Amino acid sequence: MYPVQKILLKRLLGEHEKYMLVADDIRRSEAGERGENRLVAKLDELRFSGNFQVFSNVGLVLKDWKVQIDCLIVSDRCCMVIESKNMSGNLYFKEEEFYKEVDGIETPFPNPYFQLTRNIRFMKEFLRNLCPTMKVTGVVIITAKSSRIREKPSHFPIFKLESMMEKIYQMHSNGLSEPVSLVKFEEITSHIEKNLSPYIMPPLCEYYRISPKDLMRGVECPKCGTLGMLRHSTTWKCPSCGKNDRNAHIAAVYEYFQLINNEITNRAFRDFCKIESKYSASRMLNSMKNLKGYGKANKRYFKLK
Repeated sequence: MYPVQKILLKRLLGEHEKYMLVADDIRRSEAGERGENRLVAKLDELRFSGNFQVFSNVGLVLKDWKVQIDCLIVSDRCCMVIESKNMSGNLYFKEEEFYKEVDGIETPFPNPYFQLTRNIRFMKEFLRNLCPTMKVTGVVIITAKSSRIREKPSHFPIFKLESMMEKIYQMHSNGLSEPVSLVKFEEITSHIEKNLSPYIMPPLCEYYRISPKDLMRGVECPKCGTLGMLRHSTTWKCPSCGKNDRNAHIAAVYEYFQLINNEITNRAFRDFCKIESKYSASRMLNSMKNLKGYGKANKRYFKLK
């Protein structure tokens, strides 16, 4: 998965005050995804005697309550919330505090205990009307191979990836003494599937509080990555490598939606892609099959279908 922040980073000057913050978020996002992939791969070994289903990267909504769960295992005996953290170094859990130590430097982080308990509480409420007797439990898994848990918390379970399977089997065996029926199990998993709600990130300039004026403008060359292709008649030409591409602006429009706003006007399109003719800009926007236009004349704007 391509971290969406990379789109922002390539349009920020290196000396921008938020550049390193965005770069750090990209590294954390990539590390987290690698950890989640290792966790999901490990779960391929899972073998329960009864029915079960594994959901990864789960977004659920209950009225105005939204959660994002790294992994959810639903069996006919219990529901298990798995939160993964891909963190290296020496890890310390002291009451409410959580920090890691590398080369003598301590760095505090949000305690995963609160995320875990919040998500367990959510799942209990989510299943209350459907299966109030279903036991909901959970665990935090540290997926980084080079991590060492120096001080474990006493009030919630946290384990490294290599011991995860035994903990999951233990949680399953401590679930309902009598498993729910196949019909009820399928009702539960179907309810989860129907209510999956992927996380939609706001435009990145809004998220990071960066002024759109701070972004470098221009259409990116699909061959060499140069920003600033030039429009000649009905095609784009890269001044660096000479690449011609009639539709290079399409990627720029999608980037605009991710960076600045979920709707785009002719004027905003011209400004972002460095287009002089509003008539050419109008033709390009109207020809994009994935866009839908709203309004007329100077109030016309486009959104993704």
